[in-house]
Amino acid sequence: MSRDANNFPEISFVDTSVDPLLSSLVLAYEKFTGRTLFPGDPTRLFINWIADIIIQERVIINNTAKQNVPRFAKGKFLDSLGELFRDEGRLGARAARTKLRFTLSMPLPATHVIPQGIRVTVAGDIFFATTENLGIPAGELTGEVEAVCITTEPDPVTGEEVTIGARANGFVPGQITQIVDVFPNFHAVENVTTSEGGAAEEEDDAYWLRMTESMESFSTAGPMGAYIYWARTASPLISDVRAVSPEPGIADIRVLLQGGELPGEEMLKKVYDILADGERDGVRPFTDLVYVKPPDPFYYDIDLEYWIPRPRANSENLIKRRIVAATEQYRTWQSERMGRDINPDKITFLFKEAGMKRAVITSPEFTVIKPTEVGICRNVNVFYRGLEDE
Repeated sequence: MSRDANNFPEISFVDTSVDPLLSSLVLAYEKFTGRTLFPGDPTRLFINWIADIIIQERVIINNTAKQNVPRFAKGKFLDSLGELFRDEGRLGARAARTKLRFTLSMPLPATHVIPQGIRVTVAGDIFFATTENLGIPAGELTGEVEAVCITTEPDPVTGEEVTIGARANGFVPGQITQIVDVFPNFHAVENVTTSEGGAAEEEDDAYWLRMTESMESFSTAGPMGAYIYWARTASPLISDVRAVSPEPGIADIRVLLQGGELPGEEMLKKVYDILADGERDGVRPFTDLVYVKPPDPFYYDIDLEYWIPRPRANSENLIKRRIVAATEQYRTWQSERMGRDINPDKITFLFKEAGMKRAVITSPEFTVIKPTEVGICRNVNVFYRGLEDE
């Protein structure tokens, strides 16, 4: 993700050029001593060493000064700049969530309460715990309740225990079935939604983007930018958000995850809770009806053949491996933003960088897609046709 979307000029707080500094030091020495310093003079070599130290210090000063500018700042420096905007901190690591269905061994004559905190596990390695009490009414066998991952690991920087994040994502319905805290009349448990939402701490570029969008959040009239900003606060996994209004009073919010992954039920519910269900007061205008959905998939295929220039025959196998990597790079690029037109020119560019001479692309064709659509590749057929003269 680039931080120069507004094309701000490159800045430098101090000059780090070597030649002007070295010339200045040599001329100053010659002026004060009356000696001419030739290239091999030991004194000149000493001055070269002094100039090298000064340049290194200037580079450090320049980098330190840039940490006061949001588009250059990193880590804790970027965190500190958050107070210049809405004072929204970096999103911390998030635990994965799912919904569990508990089944009793028999219908009971009164409501059976399953207490909050009941733990279930996947292979004894990753644990989830229920977030509230679950009451199963008299005469019924099943009930459903939200659960959150409680497995932690040491943070590689601070050493503090944090959630395992994305490692608890992706357990499909029916995969989480082992109970840890057995209670009376228990028969079975299983997850009914795919676990998702687990994420590591928000990265610098994603935090910077959300920081720059934060000024939109002050409005209570439901502008597009405010919906986008607040939706991003749901998870560090969210890479793109679109907000459209197909008709007055309707806010259609589309969410896309990192790597072009489509969000599931748990993630969509989290975003909806923030935008429309009262988790944050004042986000949704009173008259807006909010829908939170994944983007509409626009499916395409990659079908092409390519040639390598004969002078590069010795690198043939290397180029072929680069072509495979370039194909995957294109698929990721095409799916990481909603509304990004299907553009085969990007394939040509990436393949050229990999060492290809030319390609004949049958599919995809250039296609303009809607702002709420995302390009998803179904099939890949990339054929190498051999060497060809320049």
